Amino acid sequence: MAKRLLVALICFGAVVFGQSLSGSWSTRISLLPPPAALDYTRFDLQGKLFDWTVEGTAEFFGTDGWVWQTIYAKGVLGPISSEWMLLFGPLAPAFLYAYGKYTVPIGGIDVVLHTAMVGPNGPYVFTGGPSGGAVLELEQSLNGFPLSLEIGLGARKQDFTIQYTGVGTYTKVFPIDPFPGGLEFTYLKLGLRSLPLCCGISLDLDFSFTKEAGFDTLVVTLKEMPLCCGISLDTEVEFTTTAKTVNLRPKWAGITGCFTVYGNARLSNNTWQGIELYGVKLRCDLGDCAYAEFLTALDPAKVEEILGEDIFAGAEFEYLKLKFCGAGCCGGTWTFEAGLFFQPSGSLFGLSRVLMDLVIPVMANLEVNAGLVAPVGGPAGLSVGWTFTF
Repeated sequence: MAKRLLVALICFGAVVFGQSLSGSWSTRISLLPPPAALDYTRFDLQGKLFDWTVEGTAEFFGTDGWVWQTIYAKGVLGPISSEWMLLFGPLAPAFLYAYGKYTVPIGGIDVVLHTAMVGPNGPYVFTGGPSGGAVLELEQSLNGFPLSLEIGLGARKQDFTIQYTGVGTYTKVFPIDPFPGGLEFTYLKLGLRSLPLCCGISLDLDFSFTKEAGFDTLVVTLKEMPLCCGISLDTEVEFTTTAKTVNLRPKWAGITGCFTVYGNARLSNNTWQGIELYGVKLRCDLGDCAYAEFLTALDPAKVEEILGEDIFAGAEFEYLKLKFCGAGCCGGTWTFEAGLFFQPSGSLFGLSRVLMDLVIPVMANLEVNAGLVAPVGGPAGLSVGWTFTF
């Protein structure tokens, strides 16, 4: 059934869009551990319909089959620029998520409205639902300094994750998180940019509060703090109700980096007792797409909570990530990424996992890739694939 429907969609698209139809086909095949099997396939079709760009994406995973179907549209309605996205779960089948973005200038103010809606849960897991909401963004200049206002009406501009668990676990992340309850006031965020201080240093401020809890976040950023020898420093301090984060970003002659400290203030009876240090991260960016990143987590669970990511496995607490790139065939770029994860003991230097990804363009419209997951003392996973564009 799924194959017949996919063929019908392709034929329909070819008739409607004619010569404007383009797309891509991406596939990943698992070679290790044996037996070899299809891991992932994705089909993208895009075309022009009058002044609108319309796109459809179908994603298939292993034996679970057709997990995601996404439909996009982008165009102009008079003075309004708009983008729409619909996500369906063919396995249910069910409507899962809808997102819209509308941009219009009004009296010198850039007005952006985000809308989002989620459907019933079914076999898919996500917070809320069915629910919907909106986020309104306004940008204006205050005496030459950019001023932004963000208002949540039953939604928030933050990651919203939909998860399906079958033979494997698959997730989709979207930019607007709607809450149950309709278009009620949810939060307000104010931002002011590039306030001059002295010596070329500027200040950015971001403050937000919510209807339920009051104070939410305060972010203070000092930019272009001069050190010496052409080196400058950006410092960002973020205060939330649960953590304090400090980011240090040095800049020097084409080499940029970031030193991040994750922690929180230790309080007792409203008295400051010191600082709880959860972890530190050092990143150096070398050129457009090469970097080295080193993260040590003194409290891995707290660091994962702050970053909102599932980073470590088992007793892991540290990683080293490297990325390199260069000119490839036919104007493309090859990339190589490696990640080394460490635990307190058990092997040489505590090495627990090695991850590697390689992408090589072989033709103007074809690139091949390979991925390796090698746990120390466990079976390795090896996959190969390609992306063909037309």
